[in-house]
Amino acid sequence: MNSETTLLKGINKASKSVIYIGLLALLLGIIAIAYPSGIGRFTAVVIGIFLILGGIFRLSFAIVSFSMGSMILRYLYAVLMIIAGIWIIANPDTGLAVLTMVMAVYFMVDGITEIAYSFSLMPVGGGAYMLLSGMAGLILGGLIFLHWPESSNYALGIYLGIKLIIDGTMLSLTAYTIRKSAGKI
Repeated sequence: MNSETTLLKGINKASKSVIYIGLLALLLGIIAIAYPSGIGRFTAVVIGIFLILGGIFRLSFAIVSFSMGSMILRYLYAVLMIIAGIWIIANPDTGLAVLTMVMAVYFMVDGITEIAYSFSLMPVGGGAYMLLSGMAGLILGGLIFLHWPESSNYALGIYLGIKLIIDGTMLSLTAYTIRKSAGKI
C-alpha cells in the first residue's frame, strides 16, 4: 500500500468522525434551543457539582506539596472550589448570570480564534465555513454583553444552541469539503 492510499484512508476515516461529531453538535444545539431556561440552570448545577468534585480531589492531593505554604494554599483553593460549587448549586439563577457572562467571553474568544484559523483552511477548503462560524461567535458574545443580566434566563440555552448548530454545521461541511478535495466521497 502506498503512502497516498494510506493518507486518503486516514482523511476518509477522520472526516467521517468529524461529520458525526458535527451532527451530534447540531442535535444538541436544537435541544438547547428547545429548552433554554432548563439547559441554563442544568449547566449551572453541573458546573457546581464539578467544582465540588474538583475541590475534593484538590484536597486529597494537597498533601503532596513541596512546602507547608504550598500545601496551605492548595487546601485554601480546594475549599474555595467546594464553597463556590455549593453556592452555585444553592443559587443557580445567580450562578447562571455569572455563567452567562463567562459564555459571552468564551463566544468572543472562540470567534476570534476561529476567524484567525479560518485563513489557514482557505487553501484546503472549509475556511469560509469556519470564518462564518467565528463571526457568529463574535455576534452572539456581543448580544449577550448588550442584554446582560436580563439575558441570563434564556441566553445560555438559546445562544449555546445557536452556536452548537453553527459549529456542528461548520464541522460537517468542512469535513465534507476536505473529503471531497481528497477525492474520497
